[in-house]
Amino acid sequence: PMEYNMRNIVCGAFCLFAFGLTLTSETTEAGNWNTGGSGSTSVVPQTDPGGPAVNHTRGAELPQSIRPNDNTISLYQDKRIVFMENRRRQGRTYIVEPAGNAFDFKFVPNVESKVLDQELSKGYILSYLFYEDGTVKYNGRAKDGRFRQDVNDDMLFYTHSTGKSITSYIIGHAICEGYIGSIDELIDWPMMRETLYQGQPLLDLLNMRAGDKHTVDEKRSHFVMGSKKHHRDMGLNEIARLLEGTKKQGRGLFYNNFLADVLANYVVYKSGDKYDDLMRKVFQEKVKIAHPVSYEKHASSLGGSTKDKNSPDYYGQPQTLASYSFFITRMDLLRVAKAIMEDYQNGTCVGNYLKQIQTKAEPWYRGRNKSPKARFWLNNYAQKYGGQFYFEFIGMKQRNIFGTEGYNGQNMLIDMDKSRIVVTNSSATAWDQRTFMLEVIRDGKLPK
Repeated sequence: PMEYNMRNIVCGAFCLFAFGLTLTSETTEAGNWNTGGSGSTSVVPQTDPGGPAVNHTRGAELPQSIRPNDNTISLYQDKRIVFMENRRRQGRTYIVEPAGNAFDFKFVPNVESKVLDQELSKGYILSYLFYEDGTVKYNGRAKDGRFRQDVNDDMLFYTHSTGKSITSYIIGHAICEGYIGSIDELIDWPMMRETLYQGQPLLDLLNMRAGDKHTVDEKRSHFVMGSKKHHRDMGLNEIARLLEGTKKQGRGLFYNNFLADVLANYVVYKSGDKYDDLMRKVFQEKVKIAHPVSYEKHASSLGGSTKDKNSPDYYGQPQTLASYSFFITRMDLLRVAKAIMEDYQNGTCVGNYLKQIQTKAEPWYRGRNKSPKARFWLNNYAQKYGGQFYFEFIGMKQRNIFGTEGYNGQNMLIDMDKSRIVVTNSSATAWDQRTFMLEVIRDGKLPK
């Protein structure tokens, strides 16, 4: 079992995990960022700096609108660890252990960046990693002593929606191992046979074009078919029962969290008793993790997938339990990004999958938010989405760049052409994506 460092946990809170996503976009097609000008480097001020911790939610993640002080960030660090530990004790954690072969990065002294140093001292970025040409050129952590628990290489973070992209990477391996035929495979899944997903090409699910907008709460995309329970608090078998009789409605883009869990469980179904082998192949053999990587399992729940009482009972089966949001350390997240980049560059089977989903990417949301706050979301600068990744970033449309974005700034930006990667872990959605990610990838230079 995974072990967690509980020495400094002080919150003792009852932690329930709530997922969410704010989708925004810009309208410009020009090469320059247009929300607030290029190169804005000011640190967004905290609300009540030095003040007491504020518990904004029952859950273990801050709302994206909050500008927390350090004590509040500390509280939510504690809540996150308590949540993970509770899930482990409940048997609701799927874990891939390291194999002792972790990839060791080459480090050089940090490139000077007063702006980034200031953000790590006073702002919301907790971990910042800039990798280029085989070397970590900036290895930044929030200043020691800021929080009750210092950010270090053992601390686990949620990936949130960046886990969608990791799930896609796993699907690439499942295709290359022969468990899944291709991205064009038509889904034939007994547990889901009476739902809208049956018969759809896998690509439509990967591109968030499954025609399922009528089945998911658009504002809270973790609630399905009017259910009052978070979809992780139900097995996929129960959700399949709720979805019986639904049909695909069009093919418009509808980004939602539940669909990514459908993909995660499709991998489980297709790989069968080889699922553990597949996950070890990805994380132990390819990524070469240094610490355990895990995800939260769905709760087992009753509810067959068809009304036929003689149909199979899927209660508690692995294909009802998987999810896309991983618990992972900062350096292991960089190892994931590096593995993705090297597969792409080396033209491996998985690399060809990555190139294929890039080719099949489709237009992303446009014109949703023109305010200065739009700069806080990386997806505002992407013009295409496909295979659970963002593509064609404004000002770099001709570059082969893969982007991921997780709630409150758990992000990866991977430049396949220049061998550059920026990986962030953050406590709040309150820092300029242009300054700290896009311009660094574009120019290969950190902000001064």
